[in-house]
Amino acid sequence: MFDRFRSAMRNRQRLKWEKKRKQGKRSFIVYRGVLRWGGIMFILTTITNVFVRHNKLDWLPVVSLMIGCLVFGYVWARCTWYVNERRFHGATKQPLSIIRK
Repeated sequence: MFDRFRSAMRNRQRLKWEKKRKQGKRSFIVYRGVLRWGGIMFILTTITNVFVRHNKLDWLPVVSLMIGCLVFGYVWARCTWYVNERRFHGATKQPLSIIRK
């Protein structure tokens, strides 16, 4: 009953990944991981530390937090890239079950 829905979701996800994949691995890692994920986590953590915890804004913790968030964003994006690549290559072996018009 749900096989058609499941295959449509897989096809939609595969097509979205193909678009992201065309932009390249480096672009994905820099924009989605480092800038987007790492930058947002850095900003939210800094805001939380300053306004909620009422911590002073010292440079050493802020710089170390920034470096940590950006590095973790890089690691997250790289892992996501490899997981999606593995899923993509597994999905390309199977034909599309629902034809897009």
